[in-house]
Amino acid sequence: TSEECFNDPDLHLEAMKGLMQVLEKRHAEGKPTTEEDVLDGVLALGMAHSRMQEWDECKACYKRAKEGFVRLLGEDSAKSVNAAYSVVSQLPSDDEEIAELRRLWEMAKVSLPEEAITYLIANQLGSKLDDQGKYEEAKVFHLAALEGRTRVLGDEHKKTLGSLNNMGNLLHNMEDYEGALGYYQQALRVKEKTLGKTHPDTLMTIMNMALTYVDGLKDFAKAEEMYRQALDVYEKSLGKEHEDTKRCAKNLAILY
Repeated sequence: TSEECFNDPDLHLEAMKGLMQVLEKRHAEGKPTTEEDVLDGVLALGMAHSRMQEWDECKACYKRAKEGFVRLLGEDSAKSVNAAYSVVSQLPSDDEEIAELRRLWEMAKVSLPEEAITYLIANQLGSKLDDQGKYEEAKVFHLAALEGRTRVLGDEHKKTLGSLNNMGNLLHNMEDYEGALGYYQQALRVKEKTLGKTHPDTLMTIMNMALTYVDGLKDFAKAEEMYRQALDVYEKSLGKEHEDTKRCAKNLAILY
């Protein structure tokens, strides 16, 4: 569970395999380890396989976890829905994924209105529909995700900020540039307060705002101000040769 282990996919996978051996042995011996504990480990092992892009092993773990949680806790429990959501990520086509996400959303919004997994499903549905150009429907789900995450996780949580950014991106795609800017500004205020002005997520929001000023609002002076603000921080924190610094400098050059 150390940060070093988690940040190294190979170490993470080996650690999870070792943990599973311990959990399954203790459960088989009747020691204080429940089947639910084992299934938690199976789901985590699936995530470790995912990080290694070992998709067959990942899919097998997610399927085992889902079937076990449904049997133990019922289909509409938070752990069952979470495992089912993990299974969805392995489906072969976007249409299949969207259909199963819809089913999970209809169940979770009724049985799990105060669980974060419910709004992870809404967020993923919004993103998938956005990718397909179904913007009005995507907007419904992104707004549901934002409202739910704000209520359940708080307005400063990373996933809530992610939903603000998603709404900004969606409205940009819909050419509602004033609306997009409003969501980016909300996100920027919180990110500067909680993450600081030099955090990559903060700078990403500044870049999104600059792009909105260029593409839709045609306020090139404001766009220049935002790009210069970001570029100054990138150069000081990452150096002039970093890819993010170069990307920001390129955007500023294109603006000129």
